[in-house]
Amino acid sequence: MPSLLEKLVKAEAIPSPPGVALEIVRLNRDDDVDIERLASVVERDPAIAAKLLKMANSASFGRPGQISDIHQAIVTLGLRSVNMLALSFSVVAVASRKTRSDFDYPRFWTATGVTATAARVLAGRFQPRLKDEAFLAGLLANFAQLVIAEAAPREYGRVATAVGRHGEALLDAERKVYGADHAAIGEQLLRSWSLPERVARAVGAHHDPDAVGDEDETARELARIVCVADSWGELYSAGEVERDARRLSEVAERHLGADIESLRNLLHTVDEAVPEMMELLAFDEVDPAALAEVRVQATEQLVRESLALNQQIGAVATSVERLRSEKQALEEKATTDPLTGLRNRGFFDETLAGELERAAQDGRPIGLLILDIDHFKSVNDTYGHRAGDELLRAVAGAISAEAAAEETVCRYGGEEIAVIAPGATPERLRERAERLRTVVAQTAIESGGERVARTVSVGGCAALRVPGPEIAPGLIEWADAELYRAKTGGRNRCHVVALETDR
Repeated sequence: MPSLLEKLVKAEAIPSPPGVALEIVRLNRDDDVDIERLASVVERDPAIAAKLLKMANSASFGRPGQISDIHQAIVTLGLRSVNMLALSFSVVAVASRKTRSDFDYPRFWTATGVTATAARVLAGRFQPRLKDEAFLAGLLANFAQLVIAEAAPREYGRVATAVGRHGEALLDAERKVYGADHAAIGEQLLRSWSLPERVARAVGAHHDPDAVGDEDETARELARIVCVADSWGELYSAGEVERDARRLSEVAERHLGADIESLRNLLHTVDEAVPEMMELLAFDEVDPAALAEVRVQATEQLVRESLALNQQIGAVATSVERLRSEKQALEEKATTDPLTGLRNRGFFDETLAGELERAAQDGRPIGLLILDIDHFKSVNDTYGHRAGDELLRAVAGAISAEAAAEETVCRYGGEEIAVIAPGATPERLRERAERLRTVVAQTAIESGGERVARTVSVGGCAALRVPGPEIAPGLIEWADAELYRAKTGGRNRCHVVALETDR
């Protein structure tokens, strides 16, 4: 790399910024630069002065038709803009001549002008503070291609023609032949000219912005902008609109988070700015009509991609919804008792732990009821197990229908049904127990022409202060003890107790 750089820098064909441009750069390093002094330096180069005036009166940079002298132009454009634009004009001016070569100059200058324009537009949209650096970095992003072509005209023309004039294949070929690709060479050349370090780093990393690393986030942001802008330049100059529009949309989304709709709007903005920028930079070989045609084709391609993307998103959404429904169905099946349709014991244990956790956090009580069907075995013995199953389903349905919205009803085991009642005080839990007992007493099935009904005994416990899920066993034990009292006390009755502390 150093030997190649040394060879290129010493080559007579290699352009470098003239003295006026470099003096402008040096002046702008001083935060207290005098505008009058800067204006006098600019005026020593009529070409730079004329272009700065033109820029200051352009729609893209200044206030059209209102600027008449260099001092006003500097004030209007700002010191940083003057710095970057002066460098841009000087480099372009000395680099615009041709050498006998197979290098495609019209394509290069088209891509360069579009890249610089797109870089400024993108920076204005995503990183406004970097607009001036983005313009200069976009203008110089692939400048080393021109430098190499001037130093080795026929050789580089053959290299570029053999592998294509852009993309990873060209970078690989440059590394094999020259030991470095044009981005790395460009970064070193810009440093040798004492151009801004941030711009040099962005140029060197614009094919791989993340190579900048975290130590200089601003340079990485600038490199990302130039990377997307470079894809824009390829779109307008490479002649393969469908491929290049697709690549542009990919890198814009990856590096700037721009979706296709945003890209279409930006495409229009860049398209409007390109003709004026090409004129300001004196890129005479660029065909405006061809650029307009590319934009039309690119827009059509992005529209097609947008429609295809919407279809893909719709298909993915449908698939996700289907998978979610299937997952939900499987979860419900795994936590549902197949006979009664109530949630099963596993669901009960998990839900009780969760409700106890919430009760502890909210400082509210919680109640638990366990209902057991009285004399249920006699139903199976007298009417058969089918009738027993039917009655169990009927009782479960009646309890589930009567349960409050916040309550959870589960089959606890055999003919026992549990009800978790968040927020229930002892008084409220007694009312709920009595209501459920009454509802079950009114529930019946028919079997062999006979009405079959049974009552329930209910045991309950209301925990007033809940430390956490660890009281679940104690809560169940107390509710079960009260159920036993109801059973031994004559059945078809309710017993509810208040649990003041965990047990």
